[in-house]
Amino acid sequence: MMASASARLLDRGARAGIFLVLLLLFATGAASSPEFTTADNLRNIVNQAAPLALLALGQTFVIAGGLIDLSVGQLMGLVTILASDFMRGEPELALPALLIALATGAAVGLANAVLDRWLKIHPLILTFGMLSVLQGLIFAYTDQSVGQASPAFIWLAGGALLGVPVPLVLVGAFGILAHWLLMRTRFGLHLRAAGANPDNARRAGVPVRRVRMLIFLLSGISAGLAGILLTGRLGTGYPHAGTGFELDAIVAVVLGGTSLAGGRGSIIGTLAAVLALAILGNLLNLLGIPAFTQTAIKGSIIVLAILIQQPRAAAS
Repeated sequence: MMASASARLLDRGARAGIFLVLLLLFATGAASSPEFTTADNLRNIVNQAAPLALLALGQTFVIAGGLIDLSVGQLMGLVTILASDFMRGEPELALPALLIALATGAAVGLANAVLDRWLKIHPLILTFGMLSVLQGLIFAYTDQSVGQASPAFIWLAGGALLGVPVPLVLVGAFGILAHWLLMRTRFGLHLRAAGANPDNARRAGVPVRRVRMLIFLLSGISAGLAGILLTGRLGTGYPHAGTGFELDAIVAVVLGGTSLAGGRGSIIGTLAAVLALAILGNLLNLLGIPAFTQTAIKGSIIVLAILIQQPRAAAS
């Protein structure tokens, strides 16, 4: 009884913690740099965070389902290359390029799902292998920037709709849909049950294999969507475009309160963590912190997040 109460208290504290961190980072940014609170800089933070936010939404389903997907960063990079090279800046090719991006994401997600079902190896190993395959495909295709994003892609990544940044509208819409799917549908209930204990879920009649396949498919589609925004933001197909995004997505999901052990996820927490990471990165840039130091800081954050989650797992 006491252990259960302690687990609930730790869980509530962790969920509230990311919002406290978010407020603290914003206050620190406002106090340390006058440039931080300008409208242009805040808009830049939102636009920069949007691709990671879409990617992390998919990763929330993956981790809450007790899985991991390391292939999503390179999948974003592949989408960026293919879409940019196909469009070459032509406005009329924007819609076909968008479909190509989504189809590529869905195809890789489905490939992960099928391999997971057939090979029955740990998703960490499987998706790390897929990461290497996608990286090889990217550099077999090109080792330099190719193509150009169409005006529609650039507008999606940095335009405004009635004064509101378009990326914010897109992330908000997909965030609402993801929250509903995870918390208000039978699929979400099955996903959380399979993530918490797949054997018990299977005995209770949950189609665990089907759920895992849908999780990987969602992850691939979210990477395709994120790749669309990344293409518009970069304006061209850059081979290294997706490098490191998989780590950032995992950091955001874990910091947002989703359990690495599976069974529990928070879409709102994930989005708050993405914004916190974007503010942190922006602040470090404004303060002139080198890129390699920023990477070390992000790595330290995920280690800290894992350590924080350990007692929660033990208490539950």
